[in-house]
Amino acid sequence: MSQFGNVPADVLVGTVEKLVAKMDETDLATVYERDLSAMPADAFGAFVEAMFDAFRERGESSEDAVEGAGTTLEGIAQRDGAAVNALLEYARTNPGLLKEATTLFVEQRPDLVGSLPAMLYGAIAERLSPVT
Repeated sequence: MSQFGNVPADVLVGTVEKLVAKMDETDLATVYERDLSAMPADAFGAFVEAMFDAFRERGESSEDAVEGAGTTLEGIAQRDGAAVNALLEYARTNPGLLKEATTLFVEQRPDLVGSLPAMLYGAIAERLSPVT
């Protein structure tokens, strides 16, 4: 169940998909660079996993992605700021990846949608307000 009560998961995912599709990728990356490390541990882990899922859908394993980012899985798991920023910077160089990861995150963990960066969560809530 999502934090938007009676909003079906498919409507929530569709709303997020439409929202991020219209966003500038640089702006989205900046939002995550600023707010990802502040996400609760479960949400942080779920978002990083969604990023890795998006990389895998493009043919890159998690190991390939961290190697491309010049960091380590251990550093990311420990929420090391430099490691997380390196992964985000690498994701930024892959057009659409953060958009896909955001949609996958909401699809896989609608219960954590409230943990998204405030700017994203607010935009989602605004779009869903007529529905709720």
